[in-house]
Amino acid sequence: MSWRHREEVRVACYPAAGSLVLKIIGGVLIAAGLLVILFCVPIWAWLAIAGAALILLGLVLIRR
Repeated sequence: MSWRHREEVRVACYPAAGSLVLKIIGGVLIAAGLLVILFCVPIWAWLAIAGAALILLGLVLIRR
């Protein structure tokens, strides 16, 4: 029967994780980006994000 026909399984091989040096460079770049965002975004923007998070949290709690 046609539904019992077995085809060869296709396997995709992905390269292994990068070297330790690339991981360190990536971590440093992520940290630098976080610092730039943290120190360059004005306080009112952080407060607006915190306010929006509180509103969303309140909505979630009301719906439960």
